[in-house]
Amino acid sequence: MKTLMTTLTMTLMSMLLTTGAFADAADEVTAAEMDSRAQEDAGNIDGYFKYMVPQFTIFPPTSGLLSEAPDKAVTQARIDAGMKFNMQLRKFEVTVYGDTAVTSYYSVGTVQRPGSSTSERWSLRMTGVWIKQSGEWKLVHRHESPLVLR
Repeated sequence: MKTLMTTLTMTLMSMLLTTGAFADAADEVTAAEMDSRAQEDAGNIDGYFKYMVPQFTIFPPTSGLLSEAPDKAVTQARIDAGMKFNMQLRKFEVTVYGDTAVTSYYSVGTVQRPGSSTSERWSLRMTGVWIKQSGEWKLVHRHESPLVLR
């Protein structure tokens, strides 16, 4: 009986500790995703790219094919030429699976392209896949697609 009680106590404690660890990880991933998006909005390309692994892939919002990480110099040139983002995140969710996390949310706002005097309204569905690497959460894949209401 004593062995059974010890086993049950240890099992319960490990479940509680694991839940707390996942909650902390969810907060860390949330902070990383929010900061990544804020850095892009601010035009800070170094701050935006610091969250991506070199093998980062993306399904872009233009409905294009799977792409490798955008070129940092090209991205910086677009910002320097006047591209501006003003996006807000809605209905943000994160689920942690050990050293992997999945974020999903809506990104709504405006994008102004270089040379344009008007902004485009964007409404996107977003999914991100994050991994914990050397103690930091890094983005390995993102799927962005237009939100179309029917």
